[in-house]
Amino acid sequence: MPTPTESLIGAYRNCQERNCTKEQLESFLDRAKVQFAGNEGMQSMIAELQKQI
Repeated sequence: MPTPTESLIGAYRNCQERNCTKEQLESFLDRAKVQFAGNEGMQSMIAELQKQI
């Protein structure tokens, strides 16, 4: 079973591979921020993914 970090990265990359728009990627990460509120490790990972947009 993948970890939450692996799942988040996998879903993000899947979206990239499907040629999601910038807005779709941003929306995905915005939802992830809410889902992982209070989890600094995940917030840090989300911030790193946002830099890739």
